[in-house]
This record gives sequence, structure tokens and C-alpha cells, in this order.
Amino acid sequence: MPRVQRLDPLVAERIAAGEVVERPASAVKELVENSLDAGARQITVELVGGGISLLRVIDDGCGMSAEDVKLGLERFATSKITQWEDLDSLSTLGFRGEALPSIAAVSRLEIATCERGADFGTRVKVEGGVIAEEGPAPPQSGTRVTVEDLFFNTPARLKFLKSAAAETSQVVDLLTRMALTQPEVHFQVRSNQREVFLVTSKMTLPQRMAQLWKVPLEDLVEVEGEVQGVQVRGWVAKPHHARPTRNHQLFCLNGRIIKSTSLSQAVLEGFTPLVSKGRYPVALLRLDIDPSLIDVNVHPTKAEVRFAEARSPFRAIYRSIARSLEEHSADSVQPQHWDLIEEAPFLPEAQPEPLAREPVAPAYSAPARAAASSHRPLPPYRPTPPPLASTLELFKPLEIAPEGPRVKVLSQLYRTFIVAQVDGEMWIVDQHTAHERIWYERLGHLQPLDGPQQGLLVPEIMEFSLAHAALLEGSLEQIREFGFEIEHFGGNTFQMRSLPLGVKPGRAAGIVRELVEQIASEQVSLRNHPQEVVREKLRAMVSCKAAIKAGDPLSVDEMESLIREMLTVEHSNYCPHGRPTRIKLDDRALERLFHR
Repeated sequence: MPRVQRLDPLVAERIAAGEVVERPASAVKELVENSLDAGARQITVELVGGGISLLRVIDDGCGMSAEDVKLGLERFATSKITQWEDLDSLSTLGFRGEALPSIAAVSRLEIATCERGADFGTRVKVEGGVIAEEGPAPPQSGTRVTVEDLFFNTPARLKFLKSAAAETSQVVDLLTRMALTQPEVHFQVRSNQREVFLVTSKMTLPQRMAQLWKVPLEDLVEVEGEVQGVQVRGWVAKPHHARPTRNHQLFCLNGRIIKSTSLSQAVLEGFTPLVSKGRYPVALLRLDIDPSLIDVNVHPTKAEVRFAEARSPFRAIYRSIARSLEEHSADSVQPQHWDLIEEAPFLPEAQPEPLAREPVAPAYSAPARAAASSHRPLPPYRPTPPPLASTLELFKPLEIAPEGPRVKVLSQLYRTFIVAQVDGEMWIVDQHTAHERIWYERLGHLQPLDGPQQGLLVPEIMEFSLAHAALLEGSLEQIREFGFEIEHFGGNTFQMRSLPLGVKPGRAAGIVRELVEQIASEQVSLRNHPQEVVREKLRAMVSCKAAIKAGDPLSVDEMESLIREMLTVEHSNYCPHGRPTRIKLDDRALERLFHR
């Protein structure tokens, strides 16, 4: 067995740096926190290539002396604490003394800094943890840290980074959160010489939330409360702004951004029952707690904390949100959503001659419904307008031989399930999963950039949050394969020029937004996965988002068309996520159910 030896200091520093600097966003977080601890009120962050090629943080803080710069490049050197007991009254964001040396160990780093009132500043260049050059700098107050070629000397770490667009999205998301927790600080963010966002110190916190998270100012509800010494302050969006992921929930503990599944669950409990399953409220909450009652020294990233009494923060958030929503009479449905429930009369278009057609009887006759009045009554069958007819024209159905299955639609139950007879068998079809499988199978036969499209006479303009805009910009080629032709329109705005054949124009923007939300939650990486894996993920997402939804009313013709189309595709028994599309009940199954 090899003898125990001391590691070379440079090797040890690179290993240790991996705990603190995982990606460009990690380096930006540490540098911006240093700027905030230095009292900065103006911070500019510049990125090139997602921060992999270059990232720069410029602040107007107190600056450093030449001696402080050299000492700050050594591990475990810090100005934040002097002894262990200082952690019980910690008021700064940093305290471990690992950020600068960790970043310097895996990059080419330059620091230019000057103390306020000094005649000249200091400039130091470090390459792979070794000081390569030092000298004077102009007497400009504040600090400028430039990081180039991140992970140039650790190729294993570089290999696991995502695409430049994905890394940019991570940094923008981080800086968005920091800008929301530091409303008194002016933030400017630039990527590849283009301004991503700018928030000034004159903006209120709700104004920042409205700009960065795209929530109307009038739909934000202020939250405030206290439970057992835990103070909660912040803002939540009304229930109908709930998102499919937790990406728009932010917790700030004594000024420090933290992650906590327990606090996220407390937010959800506060909104119950106003938010449906699978949706997550938008919330920005600041908690103020006695520092001696928390442990921030859990992980080098300082994103996780431990509470001496975990129930108090949970109760404070839950009760404060529930009380605020009740005071504002918040509802879970916007008024315009109710028009989906109203059944407008449907008059078929005039025909030259009446078509001979076998009448379709309702699932239950009026006498049968009257006799079953003691049970849950089913609504009478009434024809409804076919708002989704174009959706079912996604592709021309394959020709079915005359001796093919006979399909007779009987009814639509709860606007979700289709009851039909198919060759003498009773079928109960889930309209969403069935249509999702149709989309999925048909998209699988398309060649790249060959998806059937329908052009829009007037392009639809869509605006996204900062992080989602960066992610969408890096995924446009892959999304275009399935028929969504989207172009960057400046800033965080995009325009849709065409969409897949069969998708209603009024629904297309919502589909794209949900698609981007899901990509963000799964962090689909164009670099880490083979192209076919990414394409399959997007294929499944588009299929789910574009399919008919549970609750969509369908006409008899639409239901019949859906079942016939389902019979032409492969693997039609299950949707891409493994859920069944239909249940069959033949005469033997019915006999068993009735113990015959």
C-alpha cells in the first residue's frame, strides 16, 4: 500500500475549490457577496460565454489595500470573523475565507482595487493559484475582479458544465434572486456585451418583482407576521399566478438567500386550497431570526441552514400567508377563466342537403337519470362547439380499410373521458393521454426542421423572465424542430412566427411558456446529453403541452376523430409518461363485474 504523503499545495487547493466553485454561477455568487459585504451600492456583472470564457464583477465598495489583497488570496483568511463565537452574531454573507483562493486556483484571475481616499490602488494577477503579476492600479474606489478561462486547469470539471446559454441562465437566475433580496443596491448585468437587466436603487421591491418575475404589480400581496420571535416580511403573487415549478420562490434569511423544502411546503400550506396539485405559488419572503438560533456553517456554499426550532419558521410563513390572502379575498381563478365553464349554444353550419347519420344517443336517457337521482347525476348530453377541431387536424389520418373497427361515440364524461363502442367493446378513453400519444408518435417520424407548421399573419410577441429568456435563446433550434418558429426580438422578448399544425394560435404562447418552465426545471443540457436524448425530452414535452386537456369540451365528431386517429398510431395503449390511454370493457369483463 502506498505511503501517506502530503498533497502538493496546488493540488490540494484545486480539490478544495471544487466544493465552493461548481460552475460560473458559483463564482459570481461568491464575488457579489463579497461586494455586498464591502458595502457596495452599485454592482455590475459582465459575462462572456456564460461566464466560462470571462466573468467580471465591478463594485463601488470600500476596496482593499495591497496587504489585504495578498492575504485574501490565502485560504481561511477573512475579515468577517475572528473566532468561533462570532458565528452566533454573524451579519455578513461570507465568513469562511475560501472564495477568492478557490476561484483563483481554477482560473486566470485579476483583482484591481482601491480603498476610498487612497492615492493609488492595487492590481494582482493570479494564474492557477499562483501570483503571476502585481503592481499599482488607478485610484478608482471599489473593486473589479475579472475571472477568465474558468476551470482551464481542471478539465474534468469543465467537461460537466452545460452549454453557454444554460450557464448564462443559471447566472441570471442567481443575480435575479440577489437583486430581489437587496432592493437598495443598483444591479446591472451584461452578457456578451448586451444588457440583460438593469434595476436601480430607486425601485421598490414589488416593482423589482414585477419586472424580473413578470407578475403584474396589482397582483402582488404583501405578507407580514411574527411567530415566536420569527419575523416574516415579503410579497406573494395571487393564486392564479402559480407556476409549475418552485423556481419563483425565494427565501432570504437574515439577508442570506437559502434553500429549504420545509419553507417551500409552508408557502404551499398557506395557499391551500387555492392552488391546484402540481402548481407552486410565487413568493419572496424575508425571515429575520436571532443568529444564535440558526447554523449557517452547514455547507461551503452557505445555501443550507439549520434551525434550532424548525416549527417556528414554518408556522410564521404559513400563518402570515394565509392571513394576508384572506384579507385580500384572493381567489384561485381569474374571472376570464369562467368562460371555459359556460356552455354556449352550438348551431351547425347549414348543409346543402341533410346528411344521413345514425343518431347518437346520450349516455343515459332522461328517465334513467331521474331514477338515479339519489346518486351523483350526470349532466345531459348537449352538443358543444368544436373549439379544438383544428387541433385534431394535426395530421391527415391514415386510411382505414372499410373492414376496420367500427367506432360509435356515446358520451363525454366530466369533459375528460370519452365513452365509445369500438367493435362491440366498451371503451373509456382519457382524451388528454390519447391525444398526447398521437402527438408523440407523429413527431417521432419528423426529420429535423421538417415539422408541419402553420404561419401566423401577425407574429405573437412573448416576454419572459431573465433566466428563462436566456434559456429559451439557447434552445430555439431544438424547439424549432417541432414546428415552433421563434425569434429573439430584443431584450427578454421573443416573437413567434409560426407554430405546429394543429395547435390553436391562442394556446401556442401558453404552450411555449410551459415548455420553457419545464426545460428550466429539468435543466435539459445540450452539452451533457446526446442530441437524440435532448430531442426525445423536447418531443415528450411538446406532446404533453400541445395535447387536448382534461376539461376541454369536445363534439361528437371530434371525439370520433380522436379515437380513429388513436387507432392509427403505434403504442397507443399508453401516453409517453406511462399512463393508460383507455380502458376496455368487453362482455366477459362486464359479466365478471356483475358476478355472472
